[in-house]
Amino acid sequence: MKQETVKLWAGRTGGFFFTVLEICALGALLGAITFPLAGKIGGAHKTGAELVVLGVKTGAFFFMVWAPGFALVREFARAAKRKNGQA
Repeated sequence: MKQETVKLWAGRTGGFFFTVLEICALGALLGAITFPLAGKIGGAHKTGAELVVLGVKTGAFFFMVWAPGFALVREFARAAKRKNGQA
């Protein structure tokens, strides 16, 4: 394989995993913020720390469901733009 092809695949693969990680981190952050707020408003019988941990776990899980598909589409779009000379 040409070095350019290897470089392209390594970049796209790294971009895929970074996008998945980025989306999961966003889900964890949003969960950590919203679960304590919603829990206190809803009258949950858990402490604030328990609600934060539950929010991080739940947010990261739900965002992980969608992250690989989104990352795959994003990387194919980037590769198509690069192939067409737009980026």
